[in-house]
Amino acid sequence: MSYNVTAEERNQISQGLYAYCRGLDRFDRELALSPFAADAHLVYSGIFEGTAPEFMNWIWPIHASMFVHVHRVVNIFIERNTDGDLVSESYVQVLLRTTSASGSMTDNIGNGRYVDRWAEQDGRVVIVERDYVLDATRAYPHEQQDLSAVRPASQGAALTWARDESDASYRLLRA
Repeated sequence: MSYNVTAEERNQISQGLYAYCRGLDRFDRELALSPFAADAHLVYSGIFEGTAPEFMNWIWPIHASMFVHVHRVVNIFIERNTDGDLVSESYVQVLLRTTSASGSMTDNIGNGRYVDRWAEQDGRVVIVERDYVLDATRAYPHEQQDLSAVRPASQGAALTWARDESDASYRLLRA
């Protein structure tokens, strides 16, 4: 096992993983695709296999049908494997809030890991291969149908939550 990874490689990998999650949650396709090589191969625990753009085409309408989704990535372990490839394993948790036809809400929590192989292309480190390993899921139905019970209104300054560029985060993060 080799830990011979530069600080810049670690930074690019971490930022790439964070950009992917933010891109999905804000419906920013370009940002979500930014850490991937054009021909990256993705395998998601028996539910999807294909390229990163194909994955976005598949996941976009699924996420659009949800009330909210939040992707979190933590415990990013980075090393060079015995072949000298730059690889990472990142723990991921996703909250998928869905509504039924009757209006009931359920929070589906998924826990898994992104196992990525990275390569330098055009002066930056990108994902060339991803395996998503699903470790556990759990569903939490909401007893109350009132939206304020599952997403409280902001107190004080009017900070708007949205899954697009009208989200409050874009005020400071806009390029």
